[in-house]
Amino acid sequence: MAKILIVEDNHDLLEFFCLLMEKHGFEVKGASSRIEIDSHLLLFKPDLIMMDVMLHGEDGRDICKEIKSNHKHLPIILLSGNPQVLSNFSEYHADDVIEKPFTIGTVINKVKEIIAQNSHKKLEENIK
Repeated sequence: MAKILIVEDNHDLLEFFCLLMEKHGFEVKGASSRIEIDSHLLLFKPDLIMMDVMLHGEDGRDICKEIKSNHKHLPIILLSGNPQVLSNFSEYHADDVIEKPFTIGTVINKVKEIIAQNSHKKLEENIK
């Protein structure tokens, strides 16, 4: 079972994403701040991070870039209602974006696709 860390400072959206991912068979942890992310990276060891761009006084894009500097193979999907902040997501080393508003199908499909791609990459690396 793949593990997903969801980073969202809106409690209702965080709860929604957690329930949605659990319903689709994922193990899930939620976080609403940078401090929580660090502990989950160490203890939970997620297979994927879904992160809102606008977090209370923090920019999820910058957090993404920091995480990728130490965990470059950990896929991260950025979420935002502002398409302009998502347009340069590759500069922050994010693997994909989801624009709000979104459909449930879009979220689930992107998550499954990225987890499958990352699993395939890990398998290829282990074979080498």
